[in-house]
Amino acid sequence: MTWRYSGWLGSTGSQVMQNNKTILLIMSALFIGGAEKQYRYIMEALAQKHRVHVLLLNQPLDGEELKTREYTNDHKNITFYQLNGDAINEAKLGKVCAKLGKIRSFIIQWIWLRRFIKNHTVDIVMFTYVTQLLMIPLFKKNNIYTIYNERNTGRQICDREFKIKLLRKCDKVICNSDYAAEYIKNRTGIDTDIYRNGIDIKPCQKRTHEGYHILVPARISRIKNQMLVVQAIEALKEFLSKEEISAIRTFFAGSCEFEDYKREIETEIKKNNSDIKLLGYVKCMDELYANSDLIILPSYEEGTPNVLLEAYMHKIDVLVSNIPMNVSCCTNEEMTFSPDDAEQLAEKIASCLRNRKSEEFFTSNFEYLIRNYGLDQMRQRYLSLIDHVME
Repeated sequence: MTWRYSGWLGSTGSQVMQNNKTILLIMSALFIGGAEKQYRYIMEALAQKHRVHVLLLNQPLDGEELKTREYTNDHKNITFYQLNGDAINEAKLGKVCAKLGKIRSFIIQWIWLRRFIKNHTVDIVMFTYVTQLLMIPLFKKNNIYTIYNERNTGRQICDREFKIKLLRKCDKVICNSDYAAEYIKNRTGIDTDIYRNGIDIKPCQKRTHEGYHILVPARISRIKNQMLVVQAIEALKEFLSKEEISAIRTFFAGSCEFEDYKREIETEIKKNNSDIKLLGYVKCMDELYANSDLIILPSYEEGTPNVLLEAYMHKIDVLVSNIPMNVSCCTNEEMTFSPDDAEQLAEKIASCLRNRKSEEFFTSNFEYLIRNYGLDQMRQRYLSLIDHVME
């Protein structure tokens, strides 16, 4: 894959005061998943008061080119730059290609950042990937306030001593979950602040439909553990009648990260003759949410489980794996299951189908979401963070 630099659409607007900060955000791409959505919220909030530059490391996903260009056109108070990497597709080709891609990514980023910092004033940089952690000497040499923003569990960033040493050189380490904050502090001694995700509260209009629809929204990846759902659907015969099972339709919505895992899933679905459809990447999830009766999040690892929070927003029944990151956002323990126990998940699915939740249950979940994950709360926290840097 050829990497190239292209300046993109938009410049900081006149409404940004001269005495405010210039912030560089580094992210993989504008549209991939939940983490990228949160970064869009962050940049929009910061651009209200500050000059914001955004470096996009990868070209848009297939089918997202127009959406990406429309977004950059609609946010001309933010300056976008793009390095046309292909990390997602390189990861599909195996570990060797992925590792070579990371090395190439590091070299290109280093060259680009060194040139950019030489020609532009940068007061603050925020990033979330290990590759940028290696750039810390460059940032510190140029007196740039460095913020590491953990969007996952914190384990990957703390699995090598050299990463921990670099992390300690950051001016600020923040994360979006209690689990990650505690893990990073225990491994590094760094006091890590929690900046919770924000959810744009726009409940979908539920639609009537035949049958019982199960939605599993996540990229196809072993860490997201879709195979457990396939096995649980097959195990439902122990808990439900044939008539009840025939009413169930299951949908996997998400791009494919690992082709070999996708083939394993497809083979298992075919062997079981299950009514499970792999939809691939879905641009507009609202249509699926509007027609869903149950959402399942079977993952082994999460940062903040946006899927769970979106289920609360849309007032849909939900089951999640009992990993700490999910449990911390659960309103009751009945919605959890072991990510290694297909029979337990099958039993939970059967219970959800036969015992539909009350409106009071959904209202309680919705109120929890409003109290803890409001978008305005998240935006204000990030603005306050930058205000603190300016003091």
